[in-house]
Amino acid sequence: MKVLRRYLRLYAVFFRNCLVREMEFRGNFLANCATTVAWLVYYLFFIEIVYALTDQVAGWSKGETLVLAGSFSLSWGLMNALFSPNLSRLPEEIQKGTFDLVLTKPVDSQFLATARMVNLAEFARTLMSFLVVGYGVREAAIPLTVTGVAVYLVLMACSVMILFGIDSLIMTLSFWLVRIRNLDAAFWSVSIIARYPVDIFERTLRNILTFFLPLAFVATVPARGLARTMEPWMLPAAVAIAGFLIAASRLFWLKAARSYSSAGG
Repeated sequence: MKVLRRYLRLYAVFFRNCLVREMEFRGNFLANCATTVAWLVYYLFFIEIVYALTDQVAGWSKGETLVLAGSFSLSWGLMNALFSPNLSRLPEEIQKGTFDLVLTKPVDSQFLATARMVNLAEFARTLMSFLVVGYGVREAAIPLTVTGVAVYLVLMACSVMILFGIDSLIMTLSFWLVRIRNLDAAFWSVSIIARYPVDIFERTLRNILTFFLPLAFVATVPARGLARTMEPWMLPAAVAIAGFLIAASRLFWLKAARSYSSAGG
């Protein structure tokens, strides 16, 4: 518990430093907030256009699709706010040898390497995402219960953990590979698929997105959980997949850190 409090205090310092930096350039911060929200609004217009022509797409009503869109934007926004700014810097730090400074600090290297920077503008997207989910719940007339909301929050936590686990595994490869950013960009390009219901894809691709590259658990499964149309096995599967990816990313990080010999080594 003492260690946990120490890391929470350290993270609070990181957060405060990022906030101070953003407030020094308020115009840029507000512009970034507007940009993140604009991308979500753009997708909402797309949904409105699609459902102006039909009542359902692959069994999904307009309200359910809005819940899915909000869920995807929420997990994407939290990932971009909390982890992506740090993971994206890792290849450059390793190539330049500045990662040495991370290893000299009296804290866990993975925590320091993945938690120092916070993109506060992305919280505008997360706030807007909650509003979209709420609008979708109302549009689909989904009855909210304490259990349903709790299941949804657990699934959303698993969603962020899955994205972090996959991205962390990819970026940790930069300890051995130089041009890892191409692979990282490819993953994020593919992950856009998660904002669509996996039901629209044919069976083989649907199975791949559920069990091999578990993007179905990023938004489709949480949306189903809130709408209470989720199959019972999906909740424990989401927890197991998220736990596995976090554990795998941790073990892979420890192996990579042991092999690190600095840019001049």
